[in-house]
Amino acid sequence: MVGVSRILKAGGRLLFDPKFQDIATNTIKASKKSMGYRNIHKQIGDAFVKADKATVNTPLWKSMRKSLTSLGPDIKTSWKAASGFTGKSKAIFGQLGKRMPLLGVLLSVGIEIPNIVSAFQDKGLGGGLIEIGKSTARLAGATAGFIIGAGLGGFVGGFAGGFIGDWLASKVVGKSHSEKKAEAELQAQSALGQQQNVASQVVNPYAQHGTSGTTGLNYAQPTITPQQLMAMQQMLYSGGFENPMDQDFMAMTSGINRLNYMC
Repeated sequence: MVGVSRILKAGGRLLFDPKFQDIATNTIKASKKSMGYRNIHKQIGDAFVKADKATVNTPLWKSMRKSLTSLGPDIKTSWKAASGFTGKSKAIFGQLGKRMPLLGVLLSVGIEIPNIVSAFQDKGLGGGLIEIGKSTARLAGATAGFIIGAGLGGFVGGFAGGFIGDWLASKVVGKSHSEKKAEAELQAQSALGQQQNVASQVVNPYAQHGTSGTTGLNYAQPTITPQQLMAMQQMLYSGGFENPMDQDFMAMTSGINRLNYMC
């Protein structure tokens, strides 16, 4: 249990301790400067171990509070010390960059809360706890990616590393409850739309098919229009035939009017 507790505490510092994040990032920068990309995986591992040892006895919440409350004064001090537009911009983004992992995690936690609440409502206690674990893993992956990216490529590298870390973690833990729920709703709507299309084809069997890109049922199309039928009726019953029997439509079609009764 001691090992599990140590891992959980290290994960908490990774996510929420600005001092841990800062030490890890700076260590990666120094290692890369002296060693390049040789054994980069070992450099990264050593940086996280060093950050963990340096912050193991640091109160987590105290470090978080100090980092957040000192953001404004630190930006003000850096702004006054810098000169020119470039210098002042670097001063602002430098202070934000130091706290970016923590700010990103806090923002992500706010975004993940509705997803976790939905999992508890739909799947109960077990589903909610699983979703908490999945969200935590993705946040840890994004934070670790940001620290590594910032150490290797600065502020831009940090953002890229954060996206990559989150993507890799999502491949391991799978899609979130909200993502699965949205996909299920989309599939249900698609199935309902297909059923409505089939129903509309049954109601109107003479509708033209194939022109709108939907697959309908094939029905026999009428070959005589109502106007043609009316013209035929007028011809048959207009008195144009000399024999009254010739005017009878049934007699004409049966062939009875062509019999020779004199034989």
